[in-house]
Amino acid sequence: MVSVISPELCVRCKGRLWCGLKKCPLLELKRASSPPNTTELYGAMTGTLFVGWKKYPEVNTLPLLSPEKDQHYDNPLLWRNMSIEEIAILRGKTGGGYTYRNVYSDPEETLDLVISKEPFYSEVYLKKPPRPRVKLSFSLPPYGYSAPMKSYRLAENPSVDRLAEKIFYDEIKAEEGVWKLYERGRTIYQIERYFSGGVFGEKKKYVPTRWAVTAVDSIIGDRLLDSVREYDIVDSVYLYYSNLFDNHFYILLLPGPWSFELIEAWAPKSFWSRGKEVILSDGEYGRKRKTYVKNVAGAYYASRLSVLEHLNKIKRQASVVVLREVREGYYMPLGVWQVRENVRNALQKEPAVFENVNSALEYAKLRLGMRISPEKWVAHSKLLSGRQTTIV
Repeated sequence: MVSVISPELCVRCKGRLWCGLKKCPLLELKRASSPPNTTELYGAMTGTLFVGWKKYPEVNTLPLLSPEKDQHYDNPLLWRNMSIEEIAILRGKTGGGYTYRNVYSDPEETLDLVISKEPFYSEVYLKKPPRPRVKLSFSLPPYGYSAPMKSYRLAENPSVDRLAEKIFYDEIKAEEGVWKLYERGRTIYQIERYFSGGVFGEKKKYVPTRWAVTAVDSIIGDRLLDSVREYDIVDSVYLYYSNLFDNHFYILLLPGPWSFELIEAWAPKSFWSRGKEVILSDGEYGRKRKTYVKNVAGAYYASRLSVLEHLNKIKRQASVVVLREVREGYYMPLGVWQVRENVRNALQKEPAVFENVNSALEYAKLRLGMRISPEKWVAHSKLLSGRQTTIV
């Protein structure tokens, strides 16, 4: 058990209880909602089945319920132009009943719910009225309430994704199933949902949702990387920028074979930093990373995927550094989807082009309002400092 809670620990942990406490004190400060005061709920199943991780392999599962058939409640692709407050209000209206099950129990029981193409009405019966709380996570969007579930009944038949259904019964390897759906135009968020709900793999099982998010980003990113390695290397320094939810991203494409770094700087009054500036980084240099990143966690795989999507689109290879400044306005965690969409948003814009890294960083500081000095970024980066790197 860790005896001292520090800003560095909080930023790295992001609610995973590395401090040894039973509950994250920061998350508890933000838990507040007004759930329906009833044990009988009627609403729309969104298709998301949250799968917990704390008591693995006996995990809690919660089919997410929204008050009406509106995809805004559970589709991050529709949240880019919303504020944190608007997302919190929207998601505070979602929740449902949870049950505990073994991850190896038959996912066919919930298959139609998980692979539904759009929300469908259902009735949910709870053992007691929901508790007033907002579920917050560094990796997942928040939701508003939950209570032990007695049972649920479909009020209408869902329209299901037939390709996902075929993959479930064909029992192909998870990597092949994920890639097949991605190639056929399914969104990352649909595929994450399917992964968590046990659609993929020769041996079916439920997967904790936070693990599923990283697994999907990693699988698709690795497949894209195989193509990216065959492309010509960029011949200039390209700088892209985006700011959503007071998360400021500065993305540098550098001449050189594929390598990747994510460096995060958390402002003293941002959510996890506990009153002190914290800078953390992780990277891969030359080869695919074989060990899980512990400093920047799921944000690493989400940003890496978005970068590889872009390089595959422009058919170029590069060494890439993603600089993330998390400022005071990011007062409630929204999940790593905002990292993925922030990076995508940046890479959809026209870049500024430079002859060297110094010019790019000075431009970011003077013209784009970057707070952290170029010297600090360079001090935390193997790629920017030009030091000899080790392969991980």
